[in-house]
Amino acid sequence: MLWLIAIVLVLQAATHWLISPVVGFASPLFNLGFLPWLLALTGLWLLAGRSGQS
Repeated sequence: MLWLIAIVLVLQAATHWLISPVVGFASPLFNLGFLPWLLALTGLWLLAGRSGQS
């Protein structure tokens, strides 16, 4: 039973150490801080129109 507890604790610690950098990297993506810039660029692109009308 002690081996089972030790294995679970080691797996939890390893998962935390492996997942923590991924969470730190993905947090700004999930906060959608880039969304206003993306919408502004898309709006400018749509309002710009065609450059070479003939």
